[in-house]
Amino acid sequence: MDSLWVNVLKPGAGHSGHIHPHSVISGTVYVSTPPGSAGLRLEDPRLGLQMAAPPRRKDAPEALQSFVTLTPAPGTVFLWESWLRHEVPPTGGKQNRISISFNYAWK
Repeated sequence: MDSLWVNVLKPGAGHSGHIHPHSVISGTVYVSTPPGSAGLRLEDPRLGLQMAAPPRRKDAPEALQSFVTLTPAPGTVFLWESWLRHEVPPTGGKQNRISISFNYAWK
């Protein structure tokens, strides 16, 4: 583990799409996820290569969607490869959403 930080998202706050360069595995442990809190939104890594692809239906299987949102509960741990673009949309909860995120790198 080469980095660790605490995220406190106030009501209405989010975290724009990003990746974690120089890491191999990234993750988040969820401490507080009040009702209305936003989940972790993962972007299909093929998205930028599908300029001429037909539009995706809202009821498409999860594997064919442009974005997949994972909804955590307190105590949930999510791990993903650090090159995968992800974000937290603005949260709709009335209390802070608190999580601890981290990265692992080859050293």
